Amino acid sequence: MLSSLLLLSLGGCQIVQSLLNNPEAAIADAEAKLKAGDLAGATLAYEDAAKKAPTNVDAATGAAYVKVLGGDFAAADAYLMAAEATAGERAGEVKLRRAFVAMETGDLDKVKEYASGSALPAGQLIAGEAELADGNRDAAKALFEAAKADNSPIGATATTYLELMSDANPLVAGLSEAQALWALGQRRIAVRSVEDLVKAYAESRDDGGDQLLLWAGRAAAVGETAIAYSLLDSITVPPAGQGWRVQATRAMATCVDGDSPKCLELFEAVRPGAPADGYADARATAALAIAEKDPATSKALLEGVNGDAAARAYAALGDKATASGAANDPILKSQLGGG
Repeated sequence: MLSSLLLLSLGGCQIVQSLLNNPEAAIADAEAKLKAGDLAGATLAYEDAAKKAPTNVDAATGAAYVKVLGGDFAAADAYLMAAEATAGERAGEVKLRRAFVAMETGDLDKVKEYASGSALPAGQLIAGEAELADGNRDAAKALFEAAKADNSPIGATATTYLELMSDANPLVAGLSEAQALWALGQRRIAVRSVEDLVKAYAESRDDGGDQLLLWAGRAAAVGETAIAYSLLDSITVPPAGQGWRVQATRAMATCVDGDSPKCLELFEAVRPGAPADGYADARATAALAIAEKDPATSKALLEGVNGDAAARAYAALGDKATASGAANDPILKSQLGGG
């Protein structure tokens, strides 16, 4: 669903764009360093800007963003809280970013408080997801109804939730809760709840095969391989052009199960019919999933694979130099020590 992308879109790109129009030298310097991938330099510059102007929304937003990248969520929220009281018409924007920080820490009560308090469509969507994840379907429905009026992917996502929730089949309706849990980062919980739900969905919807494949990949990625196999076995006819993904997902689950020879064999069998980018991403995802328990196979899966997914897998293996070289995103490269 959409919410997993919002932190990047509202925490990264919008920050950079808004800072381009801010004349303050410290903020401009921080923005330039961030765009160049100099995370350490950007962090110092944003901290300096926030100290000089603690109520400046752009300074607080930038400082919070780099703190989130560094995993210091308490400091990120502190910067935003300091700016919120005097943010005026941008107070909703600040509250929404506080909701993202709370999402990173798994505090659903604060997610609901800040997201709904933002009065923004994105906030209504996220608050609705949090209410739905908590089982408060009436509250979630009201928030999704408000968000669906937005003529954007936010509104479309809210509409999808409402359609699922209103399905006459309670199992199909229940899939909405699993979707919300996944969007909020509660991924293993979501996968463990989804098997019967997504199978019921597939029986009555044209895109049932797509959903089975989507959730099978998610299950494999979080180590729930029995669920992954069960969902894959329920795909009678692969979605158009996605036969390779069915095979790659089965290969991923095999890797996670610890059968290294079979894992590599299955991935090699997938290669001829798979698009290069999709194939590389599947191998990198499998490598990341097994990096801790089977580093040798993880490294084998990463041979010849580059990109940000591969970089994260190399980082999980403790090879930050190779990770930095594989990364495309300048901020990720900086995080890995190559900026």
